[in-house]
Amino acid sequence: MKNTVKKFPEALGELLEISDISTANIIAIHEHFGVNNINECSTIVNSGQLADLKGFNAIKVENIRRALKLAKENHFQLWEALLAGEEMLRAVKQFPEVEKAALTGSLRRKKDTVGDIDMLLQVKSSLRKHLVYKLTRLPVVSRVIAEGRDRVSLLLKNHMQVDIRLTDQKRYAAALLYYTGPVWYNKWLENQAREKGFLFSATGLSDLKSGKNIAVEAEEDIYGQLKMAYRDPELREDEESIITAAKYSLSSLPTFGEIKGDMQVHSNWGDGEESIEHIAHYVLHVFPHYQYIVITDHASNEKTTGALHPENFSRQHQEIDRLNNQLGFNFIKRGIEVDILEDGSLSLTDEQLAQFDWVIASIHSRFSHDNTSRLVKACQNPYVHCIGHPSGRLIGKRIPSPVNWNEVFEQAATTGTAMEINARPNRLDLNDRLVKAAIKKGVKLVIDTDAHTLPHFDFMQLGVWVARRAACNKHDILNTGTWEVIEQFKKNKIKLLKKDN
Repeated sequence: MKNTVKKFPEALGELLEISDISTANIIAIHEHFGVNNINECSTIVNSGQLADLKGFNAIKVENIRRALKLAKENHFQLWEALLAGEEMLRAVKQFPEVEKAALTGSLRRKKDTVGDIDMLLQVKSSLRKHLVYKLTRLPVVSRVIAEGRDRVSLLLKNHMQVDIRLTDQKRYAAALLYYTGPVWYNKWLENQAREKGFLFSATGLSDLKSGKNIAVEAEEDIYGQLKMAYRDPELREDEESIITAAKYSLSSLPTFGEIKGDMQVHSNWGDGEESIEHIAHYVLHVFPHYQYIVITDHASNEKTTGALHPENFSRQHQEIDRLNNQLGFNFIKRGIEVDILEDGSLSLTDEQLAQFDWVIASIHSRFSHDNTSRLVKACQNPYVHCIGHPSGRLIGKRIPSPVNWNEVFEQAATTGTAMEINARPNRLDLNDRLVKAAIKKGVKLVIDTDAHTLPHFDFMQLGVWVARRAACNKHDILNTGTWEVIEQFKKNKIKLLKKDN
């Protein structure tokens, strides 16, 4: 007798990327309700009908509903959208008709997820029709969604939508400011302009009484005319950022060039792909401004796959010493990432942790539980220097753990424990909102790539953008300092804990 394998429509395959949904679940939903795509699946879930299907209890249904909502809202991760946007930008800049080009919208504001790619092109009016013709025939374009004199919307072959606005030299600066958005910020800016006797729109800045256009070459000129400090695109996101931005100049926000080292790096001693030697030489060549890296392989007393076990600590440290001798300076630091267990204890003893220059403690289980007490207890350990990916979120797949962040950040500040901005594109954890809350409590942040392979080191810029969106001062970021600064941070933690006791 022939075995028949049950299948579901290809359009439902994306559901497998969402946690809490199995192949059997998809087949059951498809066969029972005739669902053929994600939108139809969302409709069934939101209608409450899924609860009537065998094997779907209330908790299961709620998990699926939340996962679908999360996936729908998040769209594309920033890194994915940025790579596609910059590739498109490079392509359009090759056309002789294009005088200037820039990404706009949420991509320019560096939101952690992006719905589509927005772009502004400066081009003479007489050349626009010919340029639009060229744009619609780019190899990366799947089809044209809309086409007009000043705008064209394209669907790329990677399923991203690109909305391109066209303007001229006279209006470019105002259009760049306006189309960077968001909408509420434009309305606020329009009101500010009106109060000061101007009209502001995507077409320019003009005198309210005479209607005369004010010549501007850049966004900064518009802010200057309005007697306002320039706001970086990352600081145009919410009302709080308006107040915060007034306190900061462009130079005070952290930049990638100010990062002195990556403090969460995984090697092939654990679950990373590269040797420590290869990592060190690569980083020194590609990021010559780095003064240190910290190798932080996962470690546990349990015999788990992909972990560095205690019997190998000494051998790894000897390898690091050998490489530092070769390099001629102490570039590679001895670090470790330990698990925060369910009771808040750690997967290594204090005696074992004392062997390392830098200790990151992270939660890797029971993400749906209130993990406040676990994080608080980890902060109280004198050998824990940083909490890794504190909220545990995976963008589009796993929501953040329910945590009393006020309590955690207070404890981190009291104990001198840093919080990580994990720069992996699917994490960006802490996010900008939580980073704002952390720095208000006086918590130090560390931006790490959590690199497991060489291309992951490029993610550092993503973490810097999170910090900028949170209006961090560069001094809020621990790894903008030298290793001597970090050693002092560690000593201060010991002092704070002794004082507290």
